[in-house]
Amino acid sequence: MKVIAVLGHKKSGKTRLTTMLIRALREMNYKVASAKHVHHANFSIDKPGKDSWKHKEAGANPTIIVSPGEIAIMLRDKKIETLSDLVRMGGDSDILVLEGFYGLLKESDDVIKITLVRNAEDLNSMKGEIMATFENLEEIGVYKLPEEFPQLFKLILNKISC
Repeated sequence: MKVIAVLGHKKSGKTRLTTMLIRALREMNYKVASAKHVHHANFSIDKPGKDSWKHKEAGANPTIIVSPGEIAIMLRDKKIETLSDLVRMGGDSDILVLEGFYGLLKESDDVIKITLVRNAEDLNSMKGEIMATFENLEEIGVYKLPEEFPQLFKLILNKISC
């Protein structure tokens, strides 16, 4: 499975670029999984008082929610400690697109990393193999999005096929 990571500070456009990549890859018939890192320690997709929350509070682990349109599996006390842990969660997908996970990727050379910057200060403090921005930042070597998305996407496709 190939892994693409979208990195950058808050409000740099990570989610916007991530969804653009997922959409473009799906249009090319790739099976795409995604993962988003949330920094808040007490974040939960479950809501207190809901039936699934009651199952979890009673001790179920995992808690599986099934509806006609989707399935959610909530695991308690499970940690993602390596990139391999995360890749396994992607199942049989061709590509895993990550939003965030900077700490997990520091030692990973085989991940295609796109770093989004907001300003010249970000550009000086954040280095990456592929640099991009949604801001009005005219810098050589930084893809200006969304205008230069086709060029960025072509580069990514070349890296995927290697």
